[in-house]
Amino acid sequence: MSLKIHAFPISPRSFKVLAVANHLGLDYAFSLCNLAKGDQRTPEYQSININMKAPALEHDDFRLWESNAIIQYLATLKPEAGLLPKDERARADVTRWQFWESTTWDPACAIIVFERFVKGAFGGGGPDPAEVEKGLKKFNAAASILDAHLKNHTWVCGDQLTIADFALGSVLIMEQAVQLPTEVYAEIRRWGAQLKALPAWGATLAQQNVPAAA
Repeated sequence: MSLKIHAFPISPRSFKVLAVANHLGLDYAFSLCNLAKGDQRTPEYQSININMKAPALEHDDFRLWESNAIIQYLATLKPEAGLLPKDERARADVTRWQFWESTTWDPACAIIVFERFVKGAFGGGGPDPAEVEKGLKKFNAAASILDAHLKNHTWVCGDQLTIADFALGSVLIMEQAVQLPTEVYAEIRRWGAQLKALPAWGATLAQQNVPAAA
């Protein structure tokens, strides 16, 4: 079976997909979707992802977009790894945190990432202080929830690493670049250190400088 992942590795949403694939040891082709060069707007890419965003996945004749949907699918390819529990309630817990990432955590972090990194990198000017302040307020509200939850959990969903950890943790690749104020959240820092120690995390960071496969 042919598995291809279209991604822009410096983006947390792409990073999570690549990190899960690497952690699972999946055999896949990496295709760079360079958002800075507009690869996402080509007719070829739009036929894979009509949203013109990264990441996207192709598995034989199956195409899938939305990063959290993709990592769920990847986890099913190697169920023995345990990234997606078989127990229905445990699986629902993982899904719950993925939804929370999409509705609460990601939108809060995205404001800060956009203002302090994306705008400058893509020629959009400097950060808007009012937007940064709004992002920080949202971030701190969400981080307080996550930090309190992690006080009683080794990983987001208990004692075992799951795709929920990759979903929520991927934004930490931007932690220093955008000055996410994690220093006051001891549990997030503890949990983040665990993620960063995973071999797959380092392998995925290395892909930020690797050319796309043909």
